[in-house]
Amino acid sequence: MPSWNNAPRLLQIAAVQQGGSRGALLWGITPDYSLVSCFQNTPGGGWSNWSLSAPPPARKLQVTAAQQNDGCCQVWATDSHEDLWCATQTEPGGDFWSPFSNSGNSWNGAPHLDAMAAVQQGGSRGTQLWAITVKDQLISTFQFSPGGDWSAWSEPNWEKAPPAIAVAGAQQNNGNVGLWLLDQKQQLWSISQTSPGGNWTTWSGPNWNKAPKLQAIAASQQGGSRGAQLWALDEGDQIWSTFQYTPGGSWSPWTGSGWSGTGPSPPAIQLAAAQQNDGCVQLWALDPDLNLHSITQQSRGGNWNSWQP
Repeated sequence: MPSWNNAPRLLQIAAVQQGGSRGALLWGITPDYSLVSCFQNTPGGGWSNWSLSAPPPARKLQVTAAQQNDGCCQVWATDSHEDLWCATQTEPGGDFWSPFSNSGNSWNGAPHLDAMAAVQQGGSRGTQLWAITVKDQLISTFQFSPGGDWSAWSEPNWEKAPPAIAVAGAQQNNGNVGLWLLDQKQQLWSISQTSPGGNWTTWSGPNWNKAPKLQAIAASQQGGSRGAQLWALDEGDQIWSTFQYTPGGSWSPWTGSGWSGTGPSPPAIQLAAAQQNDGCVQLWALDPDLNLHSITQQSRGGNWNSWQP
């Protein structure tokens, strides 16, 4: 089976909405641990060819990305030593990026990491980055201002989080960020900001919103009148989803395979999602053969097209 946009076989994926005149941006890690990417030429439009984003010798294991609240994207990747690297776009939607840097050891003094999620914040701050350490502890760092300096990493178990194996986050279409994690028992938990760039509620869980046991999660803010949407993989590699009826509001029941109304979803082992800079969301899924599939919204917060390819 061909992969979406002629993608190579991939182990990991991460997506982000760009600023400027382009649409989304997608990264992937290949089986030889190279970092590749492609971008949308216009919001909701066609896509570029894949290109090598970070040359050897630094082999990449995990990747995540976010805007910084000034329109420029930032991407983080861990290497084979589980040290953290970072690169930053020089202008919104631009072709030029800073070289990948790890601050001489690990970016921002990060410990060894297993998984990451980054989200653009509302308010006066920039991005916030969460990471799971090799001890399953959730930690976080945030940008004091858009494109500016970063805080020190939090103490382990940020906001009293349970031990975690996966994390995902998104704005909720009201400037407040929502964050989800899977604990060591594959149970889902959720926490959200009380104001844009501000404080946080307590954790809700386990099995937030009556979720089944899950093995992967991805989230994106929607345009239109809705809030965020969350996707997850169950233990049978099937895609489930739930969405927020209004920005910052209540959530729909979970829907299993066929959630998009366009027929069964492909079995998947990894997920990534982002807005396309036109308010419509695009979702990507890696199948067990490491082929890439994708599906897009027809309108902001609306229905979905069919899976491609």
